[in-house]
Amino acid sequence: MASNPHAGFFQTLEFLPDNTVVIQDKIYGKHTISEPVLAELLQSPALLRLAGIGLHGQTDLLGITPTVTRLEHSIGASLLVRKVGASVAEQVAGLLHDISHTVLSHDVDGALSNPGESFHEVQKSRYIMTTELPQILIKHGFTDLKPFDEELYPLVEMPTPHLCADRLDYSLRDAVAFGKLAIEDARRVYDSLTAFPDACSSHRLLVLQDIDLASGYARAYMECDRNVWSNPSHAVMSKNVGQLIGDLLQRRILKEEVLWSLSDREFWELLKSKVTPEGLKTIQQIEAGPHPEDYLRLPRGTKIRTIDPDVLLPGAEEASSLSTLKPKWAEEIEEYIRARQALFYDSTISRAVPIHQFLIFTMSEALTTTDLRDALPLIARGKVRDLYDVDEKTLLFVATDRISAYDVIMENGIPEKGILLTLCTKTWFKILTDSIPSLRTHFLTLDLPPQIPESLRPVLQNRSMQVRKLKILPIEAIVRGYITGSAWNEYKKSGTVHGIKVAEGLKESQAFPDGPIYTPSTKAEQGEHDENIHPDQAAAIVGEPYASTIASLSIQLYKVAHEYALSRGVIIADTKFEFGLDPETNEVVLADEVLTPDSSRFWPMDSYEIGRGQQSFDKQFLRDWLTSQGLKGKPGVRMTDEIAQKTSAKYREAWERITGAN
Repeated sequence: MASNPHAGFFQTLEFLPDNTVVIQDKIYGKHTISEPVLAELLQSPALLRLAGIGLHGQTDLLGITPTVTRLEHSIGASLLVRKVGASVAEQVAGLLHDISHTVLSHDVDGALSNPGESFHEVQKSRYIMTTELPQILIKHGFTDLKPFDEELYPLVEMPTPHLCADRLDYSLRDAVAFGKLAIEDARRVYDSLTAFPDACSSHRLLVLQDIDLASGYARAYMECDRNVWSNPSHAVMSKNVGQLIGDLLQRRILKEEVLWSLSDREFWELLKSKVTPEGLKTIQQIEAGPHPEDYLRLPRGTKIRTIDPDVLLPGAEEASSLSTLKPKWAEEIEEYIRARQALFYDSTISRAVPIHQFLIFTMSEALTTTDLRDALPLIARGKVRDLYDVDEKTLLFVATDRISAYDVIMENGIPEKGILLTLCTKTWFKILTDSIPSLRTHFLTLDLPPQIPESLRPVLQNRSMQVRKLKILPIEAIVRGYITGSAWNEYKKSGTVHGIKVAEGLKESQAFPDGPIYTPSTKAEQGEHDENIHPDQAAAIVGEPYASTIASLSIQLYKVAHEYALSRGVIIADTKFEFGLDPETNEVVLADEVLTPDSSRFWPMDSYEIGRGQQSFDKQFLRDWLTSQGLKGKPGVRMTDEIAQKTSAKYREAWERITGAN
């Protein structure tokens, strides 16, 4: 093994014959590591692998950002907790906290993570067991393997905006590397660091002992976020690279194992050899340099990072946040977050634009129409979805960001709405089929068909699903668990709902005392209005026994969904399902979207109150605005930016409450 390998931009290691390791760090100084477990880990292949992985993915690789490596960052986190007197276990946790990061780091995370998850964290346990690391820990007495879980060690990991070794180390290195903080000031921050109340307390916290140093560091942190971490150009490049990687893995051209076996540079060359010609053009454009930032905005979901370090003033008995000691800092944080959020792409496009043109901006514009060029023939455009013919048995449903209310499509859309609807539908299909094993749905996969060219995949991914072709039955199967909306209006006049006599004396928003009721409607053509009908009329339209099957199955589906949503603090007041017939067996199959904010009325359980209208996580907000403005049912309406943003927030809140994902 080399005696003086470079750990990264700021750091070298020296492995001595007596099995000690000398770390030379340009910020933290010289450290001799003699503890056997730390010394052996520092020489392990699994940890040294991180010397080939940069913190910033492909921008490091291409020389756009300095190559601060995962190895020097991991060692740095361990040195920080060592400095304040942490236990060897906590030092080990700092050293191993990034051990499962893949090549190109967060570029891969962004492509492969499910909502609310981080791919490298999900894979951490599996990856660790393929390495020598568990045996090293067991050999040195850590038989419980707890140091693999950095969340157990608050000096290593602590929720934002507090300091922790992970956050402090990467930000100090980046701040110096990008010229946002002088290296002398970074060293002073290191010298000022201590643990409060001490390094062994169960409520231990990293704090700084100089308020001016804390202020300078916090502003440097914000500048790193502005210019590097949430740099619009870098964010778009990362997303495009991630999409290429995800596509190759999805098509099994690459195996996941290579993500942990190669360096960034080795993987980049492999990537270029495996992508399609169109994918190679994307890589060549990235290699040519980032897009001018003036023409880019932040992809929605880009993390905005701020810090509010805790400070222990001389003579103080308690540590206080910087914003408490300097209230103006709290105002600066709020102003910065608002300014960055303004860069999220919220503009909308109401004319037909080929999808590939969106790639010169970001993936988060409101996509109100699609044009797959010659890839697939367009069959139809619905209120929300564009339907394309894949083959004789398969359709591609593309959920756009269009939104309709009172059967009229708005002129502008809701950014990322189609993605939320698609992911929500996929989640509900799994919940429903797990609970009702005999249930058949039209859903096949979120994978895009091979006919879709590389350049279109980033925009279509996660808003498209391949589905079985069915003979769609021309009714909408509405189930109502609570009396509200048009049902309440009819009930006040006649004591009926869809012509069905229901209990007397009901109050608005009350649950039907005998359980949910099936109240179908006609399925109108686009531009026409659905009409509420009695179940007997539905039977006349679709015939028996299909009508009975649809009625009983719809009630069963609603009950499963209602119970699940209640466990998440959400009431499903009503919803609609659509069904089709399998062309080969004539079996009734659940189709279209299910249990989304477009097709359902979601109420927060904690504010539910009988006798009045309810707050909702759906497009009722838009309906109320249209009614108040005298625009109900009128064509050609364009939502204001405020209404579009608030409606978007309602959809996202419904998704987060029900799925627990972000």
